[in-house]
Amino acid sequence: MKKISVKEYARLNRVSIYQVIKRIQRGELQGVTLEENGVKVNYVVLDEEGESPGDRPKEKEDETMLPAAEDWKKEADLADEIRRLREEVARLRAVVERCCG
Repeated sequence: MKKISVKEYARLNRVSIYQVIKRIQRGELQGVTLEENGVKVNYVVLDEEGESPGDRPKEKEDETMLPAAEDWKKEADLADEIRRLREEVARLRAVVERCCG
């Protein structure tokens, strides 16, 4: 097992140090705190392959799943809301034009 500092891990994976600390706290990454020269230093523990156990990608089935019927309904509701808001904006522009223009 190899350990690298949280800062180095964040740099390698192009995420913030804050995100790395949160992932350690949630258990997504394995971390260890050591005291060096009187200062506590956080490390991410990597396995032999160079990645943390929680770092492995999830199954690809999750990515290819079709949205549920509820999601389609939400999208339809959002489309209706957008249409309604556009009509309201057009109506308000006409009022402003009559009033001020």
